[in-house]
Amino acid sequence: MGALTATTGVDLAVTDDVATIVLARDGRANALDEPTVDALLDAVEEAEAEQCRLLVVRSGLAQFCGGFDLESASGASSAELGWRFLRIGLLLERLQSTAMLTIAVVDGPAVGAGADLAMACDVRLGTPRASLRFPGSAFGIVLGTRRLSALVGPAAAVRLASTGDRLDADEAVRTGLLDLVVEGEAVDREIGRIARSATTRRPATLGALKASASQQDPSGLADLARSLVTQTDLASAVVRFAHGARPTRRGTA
Repeated sequence: MGALTATTGVDLAVTDDVATIVLARDGRANALDEPTVDALLDAVEEAEAEQCRLLVVRSGLAQFCGGFDLESASGASSAELGWRFLRIGLLLERLQSTAMLTIAVVDGPAVGAGADLAMACDVRLGTPRASLRFPGSAFGIVLGTRRLSALVGPAAAVRLASTGDRLDADEAVRTGLLDLVVEGEAVDREIGRIARSATTRRPATLGALKASASQQDPSGLADLARSLVTQTDLASAVVRFAHGARPTRRGTA
């Protein structure tokens, strides 16, 4: 993987022990359609194959990630949409479980699965333009909630996931969603500082540290699958959400 591709908007660059994924799906706010998710999964595997110790996920646009690509969902069946959500859930688990130390650089809005993408990383840096929102429950999806709860606590996780409230960069730091707000050249300096420390650790040690520190119940993907199979009509719920309609009580979470 090298040059940006028009089909996925995903670029992977490897320098020494550091891999950098850049999202640049122009015109779609880096929204996650099926090819983009597949490319991200491939990028994680390639970085691991290159024996990288640090993985940075960032955006080349004014948005970090617009979440699930609602436009590409038009005309898809509930089964097709369910498969796509499961692939996103798998991507989040791969980021969380990899032995590489992972850093998300949130510059601009991170919405829904895009916010979950950042939350799946070990270190979350934001710029002053960063914002986070988790609206997925509006169409009945439980995605990344255990991860969110581990960061901000159960009550705050339920509030954020059930209301879809937007948090700006400073609020995100106060709640624990972001570790630090930096801007300009300070972003790359902070990544360099972390890289200099992390790359002195053996990959096996980094993996053991992550496994030991994680209090995560490994059933987040099961939560997602359960929410999908109990949704009476996922396709209609996604369409209603895409059109700005409030979902009916039946079949929502």
